Formats: sequence, C-alpha cells, structure tokens
Amino acid sequence: MTSRAPWSVSSAHAELPSRTRGRDLMPMPTVVPRYTAEEVRHFPDDRLRYEVIRGELFVTPAPGTRHQRAVRELCATLHAYLAAHRLGEALPSPFEVEFTEDSAVQPDVLALLAREQDRLTAERLYGPPALVIEIVSYSSRRTDRIQKRQLYQDEGVAEYWVVDVEQRHVECWRPGDRAPDVVTSELVWQPDARTPPLKIDLPRLFALVTRSIA
Repeated sequence: MTSRAPWSVSSAHAELPSRTRGRDLMPMPTVVPRYTAEEVRHFPDDRLRYEVIRGELFVTPAPGTRHQRAVRELCATLHAYLAAHRLGEALPSPFEVEFTEDSAVQPDVLALLAREQDRLTAERLYGPPALVIEIVSYSSRRTDRIQKRQLYQDEGVAEYWVVDVEQRHVECWRPGDRAPDVVTSELVWQPDARTPPLKIDLPRLFALVTRSIA
C-alpha cells in the first residue's frame, strides 16, 4: 500500500499530539517529517516510487501487468497523435514533474505540448503538462483520486485522467471541477482547437489491457 517512508531526513517538521496509554503518562509530541523534492531524489533506487505532495511522502510498490499494459497503450496512442499533428510528445513513468519545491510526482503518462517544452529539461518537467494520466492500482487509488487530483487541479494541469481498469472507465478532471466526467465508451481529447481530436475506444483499450497471456 502507499505509505510514508519509515525513516526521516533533515527537513522542516510538524508536531502532532500522540495518544497515551494511561492517565499517568504525559502526552508526547509525534514528529511528522516533511520532505522536499530534492531530498526525495536521494532515496534508494529499490523499485519503489517515491513522490512528495505538499511535503508529504508517498511510496508506491512496482505496478502489475494490467497497469503497465495500460501505460503502454495510452502512451503509444497519445504520442502517435501528438507527433502526427506536430503538437508535442507523450512520456511514460518513471519521469518526474516538479510543481513546487515540496511537490514532485511521477505520473504514469503525461502529454507535453510545444508551448511547454521550455520547461522541460534532461531530468524533469517543471510545472504542469497539458495532460496527466494515472492508472489506478490497489496501492494508489486513494492517492490518485485525492492528493494527486488536488495537486494537479491546484497547479493548473489542463486535464487529468484517472484510469480504472477494474471498473472499465476513465474519470476526467479539469481545474475547478468538483466531480469528474466519467467516460466508459469513447474518450475524446482535443488540446488544439485547430486540430482534429484524439478519440480513444475505451472498450477496446480495456480488452487489450485485461486479455489473458495464453
């Protein structure tokens, strides 16, 4: 499951009151570590995904087969569309997007338009991409729908897709939305009004993602 790391590093700390086990025990403060993007980059490369959102650390284990198939299909589809119309490119995780010094995440898939290329470096993207996609897994469903969704909306990501393979739908969020558009059939994305939209057949996508290996 997604969790905080069990160690602390040198950073700002917030103190919260802890529970006590008896009337004769004095309450002791609980130290909750706060992290920066730079600190998280120095964590070990152990097949875990380390992300920080508003100083809070989130650790996610390596994803499964269906998750990675969805990443592959969506990234390939997006990149082919963007390249064909000379609009930009799509990149899969692991790739870092830093929004602020205490918020840096690794979306499963992101789409960049030409106007965002000046914020792209050899190591990461600074600021919001045009589109972010997260594939829901058991360990990430709460983070994807709450903390990451709030971050992406607050930081101006134009469109955010939460792909739920089990439920076979996509939740589409935009800045200011209080509830998502839930799409089950054809997913449409049009980043440029002068260009024909991208249309994704979701039943076909989910059939590819969930097919048997045999």
